[in-house]
Amino acid sequence: MSVIPHPHRAAVFLLFFFSGFTGLMLQVLWMRELALLFGSTAQAAGATLGAFFLGLAAGGAYWGRRCAGLGSPLHTYAYLEVGVATGALLFLGLVEIFHVLYGPLYTLWGNQHGLFLGTKLLIAVLVLFPATFFMGGTLPVLSQYLVSAPATLGRRVPALYGTNTLGAAGGVVLAAFVLPQMLGYTNSYLVALAGVACIATIAFLLAIRTHQPPGPPAEATPGVDRDVPQTTASPEALSNRTSLDPVAIRALAFLSGFVTLSLEVLWTRMFAQVLQNSVYTFAAVLMVFLIALGLGALAAGWLARVIREPRVALAWVLMAGALLTAATPLVFHYVTAGLGYVGSGTGWAGYVMAVIGTTTLVLLPATFAIGLVFPYLAKLSEPITRHAGHTVGTLVALNTVGAIAGSLAAAFLLLEWLGMWRSIQVMAALYLVAVLVALRPLPEDGPWRARVLVAAPVLGILLLLSVLDSSRLPVVRVDPVGRMESVFEVWEGSNGTVAVVRRGDDLRTKVNNYYTLGGTAGRAYEERQAHFPLLLHPEPDSVFFIGLGTGITAGAALAHPVKRVTAAELVPDAIAASRKYFKPWTQGLFEDPRVKVLAADGRHHLAATDASYDVIIGDLFIPWRAGAGGLYALEHFRNVRQRLATGGLFAQWLPLYQLSEREFGSIARTFLEVFPDATLWRGDFLPNGPIVALVGHTGDAPLEAATLQARERAWRGEANSNEGVELPLLLYYGGNLGQARQLFSRHPLNTDDRPMIEFQAPVTQRTEAAGRTRWLTGERLLRLLDDISRHAPLDEDPYLAMLPPDQRVTAAAGRVLLQARHLEDQGNDSAAEAARERAQNLLYSRRAATGAAPTQQLQQELDTVKAEYRERLRSLEQRLEELNPSPD
Repeated sequence: MSVIPHPHRAAVFLLFFFSGFTGLMLQVLWMRELALLFGSTAQAAGATLGAFFLGLAAGGAYWGRRCAGLGSPLHTYAYLEVGVATGALLFLGLVEIFHVLYGPLYTLWGNQHGLFLGTKLLIAVLVLFPATFFMGGTLPVLSQYLVSAPATLGRRVPALYGTNTLGAAGGVVLAAFVLPQMLGYTNSYLVALAGVACIATIAFLLAIRTHQPPGPPAEATPGVDRDVPQTTASPEALSNRTSLDPVAIRALAFLSGFVTLSLEVLWTRMFAQVLQNSVYTFAAVLMVFLIALGLGALAAGWLARVIREPRVALAWVLMAGALLTAATPLVFHYVTAGLGYVGSGTGWAGYVMAVIGTTTLVLLPATFAIGLVFPYLAKLSEPITRHAGHTVGTLVALNTVGAIAGSLAAAFLLLEWLGMWRSIQVMAALYLVAVLVALRPLPEDGPWRARVLVAAPVLGILLLLSVLDSSRLPVVRVDPVGRMESVFEVWEGSNGTVAVVRRGDDLRTKVNNYYTLGGTAGRAYEERQAHFPLLLHPEPDSVFFIGLGTGITAGAALAHPVKRVTAAELVPDAIAASRKYFKPWTQGLFEDPRVKVLAADGRHHLAATDASYDVIIGDLFIPWRAGAGGLYALEHFRNVRQRLATGGLFAQWLPLYQLSEREFGSIARTFLEVFPDATLWRGDFLPNGPIVALVGHTGDAPLEAATLQARERAWRGEANSNEGVELPLLLYYGGNLGQARQLFSRHPLNTDDRPMIEFQAPVTQRTEAAGRTRWLTGERLLRLLDDISRHAPLDEDPYLAMLPPDQRVTAAAGRVLLQARHLEDQGNDSAAEAARERAQNLLYSRRAATGAAPTQQLQQELDTVKAEYRERLRSLEQRLEELNPSPD
């Protein structure tokens, strides 16, 4: 077999590094695009990941068998990269076709969960298989090129595999932190395609310069290689120590893929309990994981060079991987001080470094050890290798099939059956069992040595079950003394860890430890998120809720004369928690025949269904969480508008205590692109923790006083008399956004291609924690309302055109009351009292102009504002403590 010039070998390794780089970038972009098509459920993500790995496995098996007879392997590799680029281009066209077909398919059998999940898998295979089939053949083909004799298989293949994996880690950084922010996802995809094309071109040029003939196949008995350590042991002993049954090798290849991908799923869930869970933190965890795997692969190549007994070495590697894996929960619990929030109080750069540092400390040792296993199997395969490409292709295919099984088993079976901690222990135990596979038959060096080697995994299992037992570690952080917290129940499922927690007299639902879906402490405010939009519609028959949470908001809709209520919740276990623990506060939500609760992605459902609704209400979402930015995207708002019936309205609630002026401006501008007739409504009188609703109207019809009065009477159960009826809802009116749209024209649109909220909100969250940015609260909120009022004065507001001038003063009084609360927060009690008196004078003067006294309704509204403020403040302070906890 011809000897490959050293410069060309280095060039091939460099090419394969960048192949991993571009391959991971394409994978990230494929997963994102299919999430937009299928929805962000764990099942949809599992179907996409399964299709991706299926193509890799098929490509590895096919091209591994074919590469030895295809002429120059380097030419073949260049053609494979061309195939990847072509398949990636084809992906764009196929996805567009399925975007058109997906809606009818969803209407046809979207209610048949299993059948439709199979449909998603089939679509994912169709769009991903062409590119991934060629991608899967690259490692076997380059192995055929680089391995000059079977004796070099154990050194070259791990080095090649590790180089590609380290390149993939670099691709994660570029795909998450750099390119999409600079270019958008579409242009980033084109950059990745250009990179693949460059790799193919350089490979062609190298192949032309090398002129490597196909060459005879490498025989099973390796020749002497100057880079391979020689031994004086007998041939029988040497064979017994170095060879392994082919079935055992293949079983270990499958097991390695199964355990590695299972642990990636489980460890990602583990870190989700202590991170902000943005696109950046997920990328940071994946980057550390891939770097550790890559370094482990390079170390496997070094072991293949220096270790004389590879079977024994593999056994020790498996034992080390098992014990280090079993220790990760304990190390994680210690490093995070019992599930404490990582990087609390740090700025953005410090937070990213804290995440990377913590992840490295916890995961690097175990991932490095398990990263040794699969590449090191190449060393064990040397005695049975005739064609390097065929051997590597078989191992890649089995390892990838194991990866499919492991990722799906961890996400959909093990987490629900065993929980996170026990599932990690099971993975460690599987590696200990694999030690017995690696050591059978036993080396014939004497009974004492044999007994030691057999006893080692047994002792490891005992150690695992005793010292390294992590099954009793908590999965939810509570403070039973300081906050009087206790856990009622925990669900560990594919979409997250859901817990129902009691704090004092309040009950709340948490997802992944620091994401509170709501609770009984803020019941009045959660109900208001349904009441306000439904009151603004003259005759709401149907309402759709994007997000269920505790169910309190959706349940409040049943107090209105609606005929159909639909709520979509992404986390199925949150539905179970609401049904079991929040029934007293949901107004019969789960028993009322008018109600349908979907365990689904609300955005995806609205994009795919052909149903229409009078009112659609978007829940409060934490803006920096991965995927949340898509709920403020232009494409989503367009889908919502298409699902609104004639005269319908859409209310998107926003937590201003988690948004800066920049993020709010981007969301407002994007909203106004779709709903030019939009108004702003406050959800409370809390200047330092406000929520607001952007209400988009499908027409320009103004607010009708008589209709609103009738709706409020029906809601509050009042008499039909028109005398003494006020409009307290107007106290919460923030202004006409449509008339003030130029305020937001300088802000960027938030689109699926350029998701500014997803990119910017995580950074803002950390810079605010460090005191370098401020939320849109307090003085900033009052300034925003003043700016809107200057562009759309109440007496010129077309939305209030049908209200008499003396009635519009109610909205002005509401703003003054908000200012009073702000002054009170600043400690200026005298100015706050003066502002309250101004608000009352405005309302009293209005009644005096009509010859009527203030109604009992309005007086009660004013009297309860302060009490509600205190209640809301207490609830908000608790939530902010969870989102930005103190370092202790």
